[in-house]
Amino acid sequence: MRKQTHPLALTPIAAACATLAWALAASPAWAQQGPANGAAAEDKEVQSVVVTGIRRSIETSMAIKRDSDSIVEAVTAEDIGKLPDVSIAESIARLAGLTAQRVEGRAQSISIRGLAPDFSGTLMNGRELVSTSNNRGAEYDQYPSELINGVTVYKTPDASLAGGGLSGTVDLHTVRPLDLRERSIVFNARGEHNSNGKLNSNTPANGNRLSASYVDQFMNNTLGVAIGYAHLDSPGQQQEYKSWWWGTDNKLPKGDEDVVALKGAEVTATSRKQKRDGLMGVIEYRPSKEFRTSLDLYYSEFKEDTTMRGMMWNSHQWSDVTYNNPQIVTQGGTRLLVGGALVNLEPIVRNDFNQRKDQLGAVGWNNQFKQDRWTLVGDLSYSTAKRREMVLETYAGLGPAGSHITDNNFQFKIPTASGLPTFTPSLNFADPQIIKLTDVGGWGKDADMHHPVVEDSLGSLKLSAKRDLDGMFRNVEGGVNYSKREKTHADTNNYWNLKNGRAPATVSSDLIEPSTSLAFAGIPRVLTYDVLGALNKYYTMQPARPDDQALQDWGVTEKVTTAYGRVGIDTDVGPFPLRGNIGVQAVNVDQKSRGTTVNSGKLGSITGGASYTDWLPSVNLNFDLDKYLSTTNLRFGAAKTVARPQMSDMRAGISGGVDATTRMWNGSGGNPQLEPWRANSYDLSMEKYMGKRSYIAGALWYKKLQSYIYNQQTAFSFAGFPNPSAVVPIQDIGTLNRPANGTGGMVKGVELSGALDGGLLWAPLEGFGVTGSMSGTESTIHPNGPGTKEKLPGLSGVVSNFTVYYEQSGYSARASRRYRSAYRGEVTGLFAQRAFSEILAERQIDLQLGYAIEQGRYKGLSFLFQVNNLNNSPYQTRQGDPFSGGSYAPERYTTYGRQFLLGLNYKL
Repeated sequence: MRKQTHPLALTPIAAACATLAWALAASPAWAQQGPANGAAAEDKEVQSVVVTGIRRSIETSMAIKRDSDSIVEAVTAEDIGKLPDVSIAESIARLAGLTAQRVEGRAQSISIRGLAPDFSGTLMNGRELVSTSNNRGAEYDQYPSELINGVTVYKTPDASLAGGGLSGTVDLHTVRPLDLRERSIVFNARGEHNSNGKLNSNTPANGNRLSASYVDQFMNNTLGVAIGYAHLDSPGQQQEYKSWWWGTDNKLPKGDEDVVALKGAEVTATSRKQKRDGLMGVIEYRPSKEFRTSLDLYYSEFKEDTTMRGMMWNSHQWSDVTYNNPQIVTQGGTRLLVGGALVNLEPIVRNDFNQRKDQLGAVGWNNQFKQDRWTLVGDLSYSTAKRREMVLETYAGLGPAGSHITDNNFQFKIPTASGLPTFTPSLNFADPQIIKLTDVGGWGKDADMHHPVVEDSLGSLKLSAKRDLDGMFRNVEGGVNYSKREKTHADTNNYWNLKNGRAPATVSSDLIEPSTSLAFAGIPRVLTYDVLGALNKYYTMQPARPDDQALQDWGVTEKVTTAYGRVGIDTDVGPFPLRGNIGVQAVNVDQKSRGTTVNSGKLGSITGGASYTDWLPSVNLNFDLDKYLSTTNLRFGAAKTVARPQMSDMRAGISGGVDATTRMWNGSGGNPQLEPWRANSYDLSMEKYMGKRSYIAGALWYKKLQSYIYNQQTAFSFAGFPNPSAVVPIQDIGTLNRPANGTGGMVKGVELSGALDGGLLWAPLEGFGVTGSMSGTESTIHPNGPGTKEKLPGLSGVVSNFTVYYEQSGYSARASRRYRSAYRGEVTGLFAQRAFSEILAERQIDLQLGYAIEQGRYKGLSFLFQVNNLNNSPYQTRQGDPFSGGSYAPERYTTYGRQFLLGLNYKL
């Protein structure tokens, strides 16, 4: 098996920083800054100095990392309602070994240690969450950063944590009002601007973010209340070029038969109106030291209107397209057509409009009772998610397919390196007198509308008991967690045809809007109109196609019972203090799925399911090496972990038929009998702490996946399957292409992370500091089965993050750079369906400047200026397969613009 190797290449600067950090860490002067040798001095400092802002976030995050039994990463709010980035995903993606994938310009999904989002678990306050996506992976842009107080990422599992993942577990935390012990009222307001401006006339380039939070305690600090509200009105402006495919057979002169040319492309300008309202509430009651109860509430509603205008075209060998003045270059042994003029081209003008509405809700009730050495916990929770979409496409052009009304001098120039090509039409495609509503592409429809609907709900009950002990075991804990999750998916697809027998229609002046510029790719402007207005005026809806609709209609139910036991360790092993835990989970899953059987319009129903039990042992050991290496910990973790299959793969629906030649059944569909990905995981980490805001850590990790899920040809009984054809099958057993458990492989990596407080180097650098991380990952897994060459989705060979900050006397500044090497990403394809792209390396720079008034009548007032994506980092993909010479052609080039935010924060 050929390994997919992505070596970690340390730059000279990174290597020098790492060497310096380890050298300083070993020096006695720095060792005295640690908590073990300098506790008295630090206690005195805590009494006289209250650290806030960036440094407070670093301090608390480091404390969580240092004190945890598991290997974790953490990020905490700089203050109430103030995470360090504009979104939760941006903050999480700066942690060692974690990366974010941009969706529509926003950091949305998180990969942990090179594994796709579906391999991780997402919790809120320790409770499993549902998702608005088609599968399990959380969409983190649904959670306002202003309502989240911190995030802990577990890289090694804890047996007491239900709903964990194979790659790791992300736990979002809301504020605990009784832990603050003081009233806090915070208001935040920011204006927002996108540097791409108004790409479409009906959408703004400006937006705003507003939030307010209130935390208080009553009844002699026995009752705590926290309420938070966050509003987002954010513009999205996207410029994009996308090639369709490349190939030979291009009707070029003799001798150029081997030339590879672009077979189709699109240039679009997309604008989004994104509105989100989030509400968080916490009520805590602690009438005595023995009893504590809390109620957590969370709700968010996200609405998005997307307007896309653009131009696309086919130039494949089956069209009438030819070339004038072809310009050919050789790259990597492949001759490419990079310039000239297209003749007989039938461009398609697109005016699309999409609407999306997401609703997320979660409620959790936790009760804790302590008596003597016993702690009893009962937790009841419920979360729900709903997604409703409308995806509408309309088409216009010079005439219907085959009308021979064409552009005969459509010039193009395609760069062989990165960047945008240039296209220059010879006609005015913004002129409503020549651009008509019609089916230019010959697709058998004049407009297309989809209505995807996703619903997800999960109820859970957890009961546990813990007893504190003396001796080498500090406690013993056991419990059970039961959850029931139900997810459904549907998609209704309707074609819309023009009235009057599908005759081309001229858009009336009352529906015409200012034309949309595509000048970033050379096209001056395209016809722009009110999409919904045109739909109602010129089109009639056709009946939904039953086959397609039936296959998109599925539901999955999971009942999961998790029993666990865990022993806490606190002892000495020779000269080394040791703490940690050893535990085991017994996880029983009962899964059922429903769907539809489809055969040439004949429909039936089908169900299926499976039940299985996994025993998941885990161990976390933390050795204190202070006797030989001051304030240094050596951690070891080993566990068996699982991640349940993607829910869309578990659908029961099947499309099939009988082959007229072989008289054998064959088809494709989902697999309700899928079992989870299973892995054995090993972690080794060393951490050196130097004061409250400085540390360096290195880690090695290895995961051996016992199996992987990919599409396979499997034997399947089609008994009872509808067969409207006249072909009688030889037997009921046929072949079904569907996801199945197959060969696994390994994923391994190395991580280096740290933080350095400038004041430890030199007193005049007090207030300055740096944080950073770098990781390298490689894998032998072939996600499409043995013998295939596709990379593991979500795996970037090298990931790095670096932040430099300054915070002193109310002034603050921070600049961050995030790098992610090329990877194969899961994206939303046509009509909200799952697809994959080869996404090129990304480098994003963010900047933040602030000033806080620390004295006087305006104390508590602070000002903030942020620039997200300062370098306007493009989102680029390439074609999935190389040319014969080994080189790749670019596929997509997208820019989202710079995001500017200016605002103020006021804390009472």
